[in-house]
Amino acid sequence: MSQPAMIFSAVVLLSIVIAAFYGLFIYPRQRRHHLLRQPFPASWQALLEERMALYRRLPQSRRTSLHNHLRLLLDRVEFYGCAGITVDESMKVLIAAHGALLVNGLSPTYYRRLRSILVYPGAYRVQEAVHDGEVLSHSAQERLGESWEQGRLVLAWDTLAREAADEHADSNVALHEFAHQLDQVDGQSDGAPPLASAELAEHWQTVFSDAWHRRQRGGHHSVIDEYGATSPAEFFAVTSETFFLHPRALAHEEPELYRCLSAFYHLDPAHW
Repeated sequence: MSQPAMIFSAVVLLSIVIAAFYGLFIYPRQRRHHLLRQPFPASWQALLEERMALYRRLPQSRRTSLHNHLRLLLDRVEFYGCAGITVDESMKVLIAAHGALLVNGLSPTYYRRLRSILVYPGAYRVQEAVHDGEVLSHSAQERLGESWEQGRLVLAWDTLAREAADEHADSNVALHEFAHQLDQVDGQSDGAPPLASAELAEHWQTVFSDAWHRRQRGGHHSVIDEYGATSPAEFFAVTSETFFLHPRALAHEEPELYRCLSAFYHLDPAHW
């Protein structure tokens, strides 16, 4: 290769490196700063006060954080209406607010894998493969939500909207599925989201394993829904719901579990 060609190649390579650096670090940071400098729309706040019971419980400082996380989430995620539903702005805001609530004390980068949210008008049916020895069959299942490790959420709008508005709801499909996304940050759905140290991870494993086995044994009324007993991943999602919906009851029934969740989320909703 001639010297001019080598110089040209080096310049092109340097340009690519600079463009990649700008695209990965500088531009996203500038865009975040621009988004967060904008006033939070009054119509969005009014919508959340009217239609999101958990928003009404938030202290003012936590509302500000939720506003910021909500805008960043809306900026990075695409919404798709399924089965004839049109996803309007108010629906996007209400859905994203639940995702923003979970990371209220965390970094929005926890959702870096999340790319799309599919919204159905109500419960939807999926075909699931069932193996019985060497026999393979398919079973139609009705679902209200799913979280895929490829960065996709699926939600049933009627259930989500009803639970969001209910002051006494015992379940929240939006919180549940967003919690799965946090669990899947490391590429695995195992009930153990990324933690700050090996020591914390070991403590988490002990506490969650003990609480999960107690829920599996049953035999007594629990604030933790029985669906959490089906797997460690579901236990994390269900206890995350309970952490926000019934924090005082969870702290009373499973104090160490509550402390682990509080340390992970950097929140203490029992005192809101």
